[in-house]
Amino acid sequence: MPWLHLYVDTSGRAKACCNGNITFGNINEQSIDEIWQGEPIRKFRRLLLAGEKDKRCASCFDREKAGKHSMRKETLAKFSHKMSWVKNTHIDGISPDSKPIYFDIRFNNLCNLRCRTCWHGASSSWFEEANVLKQNFGEKAIIEASKDSQSFIDQVLGLQVDIEEIYFAGGEPLMMKEHYDLLEGLIKNAQTKVHLRYNTNLSILSLKGRNVLDLWEKFDRVTVSASIDGLGKQGEYIRKGLVWEKFESNMHSIKSNLPHIKLEIAPTISIFNVLKLGELHHYFVDAGLIDINSIYINVLSRPDHFNVKILPSEVKKKASKAISQHIDWLSTQGATTTVISEFRSVIDFMNQDSWTHQLPKLKKQLKVMDEMRSENYEKIFPEFKQMLDLV
Repeated sequence: MPWLHLYVDTSGRAKACCNGNITFGNINEQSIDEIWQGEPIRKFRRLLLAGEKDKRCASCFDREKAGKHSMRKETLAKFSHKMSWVKNTHIDGISPDSKPIYFDIRFNNLCNLRCRTCWHGASSSWFEEANVLKQNFGEKAIIEASKDSQSFIDQVLGLQVDIEEIYFAGGEPLMMKEHYDLLEGLIKNAQTKVHLRYNTNLSILSLKGRNVLDLWEKFDRVTVSASIDGLGKQGEYIRKGLVWEKFESNMHSIKSNLPHIKLEIAPTISIFNVLKLGELHHYFVDAGLIDINSIYINVLSRPDHFNVKILPSEVKKKASKAISQHIDWLSTQGATTTVISEFRSVIDFMNQDSWTHQLPKLKKQLKVMDEMRSENYEKIFPEFKQMLDLV
């Protein structure tokens, strides 16, 4: 990763990746070149070359221990052709040929949804509620990575290297002007072979007259991971601001207009949807919107009170049975072993520990948020009523 990947968070900090808190510099204080050959990134390279593990990389190692694929392994698989950059590294950590060719740039936290499992740092729409809950991340709703985004984009485009992959997440990337500016710059530079990857709520497909479908059409490889956690009203409850019909319509627009795009769903597994995970996957496969292997499962860790580990044992048994039945169906439909193992890992993760002591906190949190949003969890998730009545 430190030989080819550069992640920039919404504070402008350049880091090793989006999961590990390993900081190399700040794009508001240094150029990309200065960050890329600076002492922090060289120190990290030296540590890895010595065969040591950094405890801040625990996210990947924990996923691997649980039988899940990790960003570490994904990167090794995708970029093995750049291993010479690692082998030719000098003793001081400088890699003469190495340049960032895989970017993850979080330009800002701009987002139109207030997902239950999200927070202000990743969604500007959360700001007012976060202030009430005293969970705000900064004094402004919108947090921007760069004081001069165009200058940073110009740096990326001027690296004189074949960028291989750019991952867009947020916030909501399809709401960000900078995202469209970068794509137009890549097209102008004839860098249309770059793999564009997205994590998007897919609520919009255009911004101020710029239609993302028109831009995607010019790129050879685009992967769109649609963040969706539930069907219909349940999906709208989990992801506040989601309009189910619009989301489904946008999925169909991509599928029918740009068949070369890899379209997948990326649910975040929490107490809200673990019982219906198989149903969710089944729906999009049956609708012909995704193939059976086009799902990326992200199991929620925080906040604790939405983590599936808090569920009572009888609910865990019910969820385990439902997922196991879905796995049986996957096995008859040509699903890969990787996808099947991802579903199995949800069961394993859920049953690792018992966090039922968090149930009172869950009940309180649901009631507080329902009051703020004029909602009622008992109507949307009637199974929660029985589960929480005794708490």
